[in-house]
Amino acid sequence: MARTHLGFTILAGLSFSSGFIAREAAAEGPRTLFGAPVNDPPAMTEQEIAERAAALPELLDAGGLVMVGKTIMPKRALTDDPYIPPGLPAWDTPPHRTTIFLNFFGGPMKNGTNASEMESPCVPFNGVNYPGYNDTEQKALAIIQVFKDAAEPFGVRIAYEKAPPKHLPYSQVMMGGKPGIIGLPNGVLGVACNLDCGDVWWRDTTFAFTEAANDVGVLGTTALQEAAHAWGLDHIDGENNIMYPYATFGTKVWADSCTKYNPATGDIGCEYVHDEFCGEDGGAQNDVAELMAFFGANSPDTIAPTVVMKSPADGSVWDPGATISVAVEVSDDHLGYGWRLMVPELDQEIPVYDKTKNWDLKPPNGTYTIRVEAIDHDRNVGFAEAKIYVGVEPTPEPETTGGEEGDDTSNSASDASDAGDEGDEGGAPTTGVAGEDDGGDEDDDSGDVDTTPISTGSIDDDKGDGCSCRSDRAASLWLLAPLVLIGARRRRR
Repeated sequence: MARTHLGFTILAGLSFSSGFIAREAAAEGPRTLFGAPVNDPPAMTEQEIAERAAALPELLDAGGLVMVGKTIMPKRALTDDPYIPPGLPAWDTPPHRTTIFLNFFGGPMKNGTNASEMESPCVPFNGVNYPGYNDTEQKALAIIQVFKDAAEPFGVRIAYEKAPPKHLPYSQVMMGGKPGIIGLPNGVLGVACNLDCGDVWWRDTTFAFTEAANDVGVLGTTALQEAAHAWGLDHIDGENNIMYPYATFGTKVWADSCTKYNPATGDIGCEYVHDEFCGEDGGAQNDVAELMAFFGANSPDTIAPTVVMKSPADGSVWDPGATISVAVEVSDDHLGYGWRLMVPELDQEIPVYDKTKNWDLKPPNGTYTIRVEAIDHDRNVGFAEAKIYVGVEPTPEPETTGGEEGDDTSNSASDASDAGDEGDEGGAPTTGVAGEDDGGDEDDDSGDVDTTPISTGSIDDDKGDGCSCRSDRAASLWLLAPLVLIGARRRRR
């Protein structure tokens, strides 16, 4: 488990305006960016800002953190005992692809750890209505270019026009607001509430407070640094390095040699990973070596994931009230892919956050297509599906003339153009940008399906950690037992 840590980017004697130039007062209708509306909540009052700041210590305490000045650090860092991660093996995880969503749109956020559900450990327990970016699209594109240029050597895809599909494992950087929105003091440009050593949890949310500065390079570097904290990189020396803890002007780079730590704004959290690349006595971090190990070198991915439906059998007939076990195998040529369970006839889906490949279903009478669909970070899509009949007789398939018959639907694949909701353009980031979970009664003598939702009970949150990691749409899917999203429970970092 990654160590509890918050990484900051703070001002270093630079002169910045207090915010961006406001849009013209004469503008009518909601603001838009990249053709989509931008969240524009009322400005927080001074009292609300003060209340949020006053509540921050309790929020941090719940995560084992404490704030000293403008620095947030683990409580253990204030003791004389050095922190030693308990029982952590040597870092030897194979590389995986990833997508970073630069979220310029804002929106309602919750406390938790799942970017797909708009969650962050930084968000107050009662949530926030997070503001979107409030400057021009031209400046937003310039910030995005800073991010893209730095990510280009690695297997990292950038999304910004809309959120990726929920079942694609992605992290996000919230590009908007001021630090007071989550209770932080002025002077903080960005924050990552989770230093995810080795990027083992692929759904982190970090923040770049775009109203705290107006320099494109500074904002782009801030977003990069906070995203990199969620990959497991710590602060290092060197004003020209992306991971330098203070904001300075100019083009920044990833350090490509072992560079000394800089704990000026918080202690170092992932030594055991950095030591894999710089030696146990190095006290240093090599950004490029680690990012290459995490994500691999950039290259186009043209191979769709493979999904094999192990059960149920296509065309199988089930008695009313039967429990149906769904089991699949999912694989791909690059790690980092995701998948979801779907029932197209009922417009139902469950994005998989815990890597489960087995579900028990107890549907009402009717005919259903059980589909499991997988997606990779270049938006190639593979799927498997089986049509089942519960309490009804199979409907004969119409005869066809010409073409092949008897296709195996348990081993099908398609590209992103068949997915329907896959969002932005895929492909390698050098040329493209990436864009995105209920049953009923039926008369036995009728072939029509009543889609009135039948609830089997809500999916319980992880009470010990307080995180809900499910989609509200998925709650009424007819699962025999609640889908427990083990891998998405709150991780104490």
